[in-house]
Amino acid sequence: MTEKDNQKSVDIWMFKILTIVLVLTSTLLAFFCIRVNNVVNQYKEKYNNECAQSMLIMKSNQSLTTNTNNYKSQSDELGKLNKELKKQNEEIKKQLEDLKKQNKQLESTKRELADDNLQLQKSLKKAAAVGVKPQSYKIYSGDNLENNSKKKYIGKFLGTAYTPCAEECGNNKGITSSGKPIVPGVSVAIDKTHWPYGTIFYIKGLGYTIAMDTGSAIKGKNRFDFAVLDKKFAYELGQQYYDVYLVKIGNGKINESIITKSA
Repeated sequence: MTEKDNQKSVDIWMFKILTIVLVLTSTLLAFFCIRVNNVVNQYKEKYNNECAQSMLIMKSNQSLTTNTNNYKSQSDELGKLNKELKKQNEEIKKQLEDLKKQNKQLESTKRELADDNLQLQKSLKKAAAVGVKPQSYKIYSGDNLENNSKKKYIGKFLGTAYTPCAEECGNNKGITSSGKPIVPGVSVAIDKTHWPYGTIFYIKGLGYTIAMDTGSAIKGKNRFDFAVLDKKFAYELGQQYYDVYLVKIGNGKINESIITKSA
């Protein structure tokens, strides 16, 4: 073999070797590129996930910021409302104090009116005791009747007034059907089938009275005849309806200790 042929053979082997090297290099580069691409894709996916989470966190932060602002606004409104309520509370306290003062004044006025009413009742009973004098009678001089505070309203009664004279009672003895002497301004005639003797009434306008007598014209539950000594006074009282309160139901007897002042 000539030197030229040897050189050609060497060139052929060199070409083959270079070709193999190029193929291996290309293969290695392709493998490396695939690996790099996979790594890049992984990091890209991770980056996209982190970005999505960051966006969610940003939106959540925005929502929290909005809620915080709303809570702050509501807190400011509640603070204003609390101040208004405190102001109203102070005003209510002041009004309550004013009402307490007014109540005290009303209580004082009520006591004064009660005293005035008591004096008027006593004056009425004194007026009822002036006039025709029967053989027997008693003057109310106690204050036991006025001490009764418990009263139950029992309705309107038709009331009239009478005097213990012969023209009206057939005699001038002054003894009631209960057997006790008449007490002008206190004794009332009633229908005994409805009210036993000794029953105590409070008649608005006439005061405290006691069921002690009866009369032929006094019939029915809501009827009474008020005893006075003066005919003119009886005429002035006339016939009218009164508001009547029951103080105490009687037992058929007259308790004289409540009529006269004890010694």
